[in-house]
Amino acid sequence: HMADASADHVEMEKTYYMIAREKKHIQYLDKALLMITEGTFGICVSCKKLIDKERLQEVPHTTNCFDCKSNR
Repeated sequence: HMADASADHVEMEKTYYMIAREKKHIQYLDKALLMITEGTFGICVSCKKLIDKERLQEVPHTTNCFDCKSNR
């Protein structure tokens, strides 16, 4: 039935979106791990100050503190 095929297509699109989203998240975590290895994790590239723990928990791959990111 056409309605079933359409619903299946929508579900497939959602699945592809979620896979792409998870893949991007893994890339971000890999970037954070690389920054840990390089010794740059948690240090703002703009002002060289430590990035707040709360920001790092939300965006572990960030390279800017909240203030520097907001002032862009």
